[in-house]
Amino acid sequence: MTQSPKSVTDKGAARILIRATNWIGDSVMTMPAVQRLRELAPGAHIAMLCPGKLIDLWRHNPYLNDLIPFGRTPDLDDLREREFDIAIIFPNSFRSAWECKRANIPRRIGFAGHWRRFLLTDIVRQPRSERASYETRSVAGKRFRVKVFRSARHQSEHYLDIVSHLGGNRDPAPPRVRLAIEEMPALNKFLRDDGRPVVAINAGAEYGPAKRWPAERFAQTAIKVTEAADVRWLIVGGKGDVEIAGQIEAQLRDARLPDSSVINVAGKTTVLDLCALLRFAKLLLTNDTGPMHIAAALGTPTVSIWGSTSPELTGPLSPRSIVIRQPVECSPCFLRKCPIDFRCMDRIQVPEVVAAVLKQLGVEDKAGPKP
Repeated sequence: MTQSPKSVTDKGAARILIRATNWIGDSVMTMPAVQRLRELAPGAHIAMLCPGKLIDLWRHNPYLNDLIPFGRTPDLDDLREREFDIAIIFPNSFRSAWECKRANIPRRIGFAGHWRRFLLTDIVRQPRSERASYETRSVAGKRFRVKVFRSARHQSEHYLDIVSHLGGNRDPAPPRVRLAIEEMPALNKFLRDDGRPVVAINAGAEYGPAKRWPAERFAQTAIKVTEAADVRWLIVGGKGDVEIAGQIEAQLRDARLPDSSVINVAGKTTVLDLCALLRFAKLLLTNDTGPMHIAAALGTPTVSIWGSTSPELTGPLSPRSIVIRQPVECSPCFLRKCPIDFRCMDRIQVPEVVAAVLKQLGVEDKAGPKP
């Protein structure tokens, strides 16, 4: 059954549960919707049910009253005891809607998602043009199916649609990740300020290899930038990025960069550590990743490299970002692995990226990118 949309203010001090997304980038992209929800219901008790690994993204968010971390699954008995009135369900998964249904939350709001319409009381409609479809493309002698969006709005605006369903403001707002002053000493575990700017490199991408610019080109970019600017390189990444980070570190050391100029922390940081490091960094050079969204939400400039995915849909929400991509006939395809020759990434050359990094650093690129 679908209820007519009401403002959450109709219930006075409503108790609202937000079911958070499960990934770093998606979490950052929901932050504008959380802000608009608080503006809509200033007197409500708003709690967030959040994967424990992402709790530090929300710890100091001023729009939340409570954080409820969980491991593999939420504690449904605990949720029932909290007697929430409304669930805002950001993920499209069946599981997230099922959790809120089992928690006896009477009003459950989200997109139809994956076979879960019967679990929701309010279904937020998506225009047909914004729903994913599939088509077969023929490129380089191969045929393969790709995901297609006929009309593109940023993913953050879809989350705003859920709040708008309740009567809230759907205007975009910049996401913000906040840190407490006492959390910044986490930096001391990894580096000391020696006066030189720190440029972070994030060469991994958890989604798959189709989103990864080659590691050797990240290293070549760092070497060329170092010729024009006295910077230190901070290589970041998750546990799955350790091998790629090691390859970059080895190339930088082979190029005789001083030991103090290369710091590899891939696989060693918590989300809180990563936030502190990216806040300290002068710039992040990255693929399309969760850390890209964190950096943008911290106010740190970014240079991001795009291949199989779309910056129009999930790009960094910051005016201090430079997006690099090459138009090819098969991009974006949203595939995890390229079925042909990786042309979308292969055509992005080192001089173009060097120029973007130096521009963000405020350093003149005397050589400039090759035509």
